[in-house]
Amino acid sequence: MALVGDLKDLALVDIIQINCIGRNTARLTVHYPTGDGVFYFQEGEVVDARFGELTGIDAVYQALRYNEGSFRIDTGIVAPVRSINDNWPNILMEGMRLIDEERAGLIPTAPGMTAPGAMPGPNTGTPSGGVVRAINPYQALVNDLTKIKGVEGAIAILRDGSLQAHSNVKSPEKMGMLLAFLAYHGGQLGVPSKVGQLRRVAVISGQKKMIVFDQDEFIAAIECSSAVRFETINPYIERAFRKISMRRGPGGAGTLTGSSLSGQLV
Repeated sequence: MALVGDLKDLALVDIIQINCIGRNTARLTVHYPTGDGVFYFQEGEVVDARFGELTGIDAVYQALRYNEGSFRIDTGIVAPVRSINDNWPNILMEGMRLIDEERAGLIPTAPGMTAPGAMPGPNTGTPSGGVVRAINPYQALVNDLTKIKGVEGAIAILRDGSLQAHSNVKSPEKMGMLLAFLAYHGGQLGVPSKVGQLRRVAVISGQKKMIVFDQDEFIAAIECSSAVRFETINPYIERAFRKISMRRGPGGAGTLTGSSLSGQLV
């Protein structure tokens, strides 16, 4: 059975949410003015996408920018390959974040976005159909951190321990208070030892490792295997913190500088 419609009546972000919440397995074909896009759902997750020369999650990000075109949904069709492994809420939030940051001039506009139907103005509606609009910079940070290979979970809190965002972290509220405790005492340890303010603390328990980052105005942490080398993932972590610093403007997030302390949690 096929369902047909127009993006002017039902935006792509709405179509994705409907299929994912309904745990559908289906193929979505969208005929844009610039070419066709094909998206596959498997039991409520976006598992594959093709749009022009783009594939995978980048194809979804690009397609979210367009609000003109007709679509067709064919149920029961399985994706030939899997090119996307991220959860669908993260995909939509990241895609809408990119659009908002392009509009605000924080990042360059994606190539080819001057075509009709792309990046609509104030009088032409929005790609989100008004569903996903509020962008939490801390959630965007957590999304960026969990995309790093080897990172299994991430969390961001304010210095008082109040939870701002998390992904794949057990008991996030309790974890937030623990992180605030570690960051506070890590800072206290740095004074008598004359090594300066401690910015990074690694806590190892068995095969798991938690790395805590003190960014002055907030605290973030990632969970990964103890076998993951910090030197390998550090460039990607630095990039994630630079991005949130840009989003929050002057006086925002700090940088990964200062001394580090590694400890064993028994």
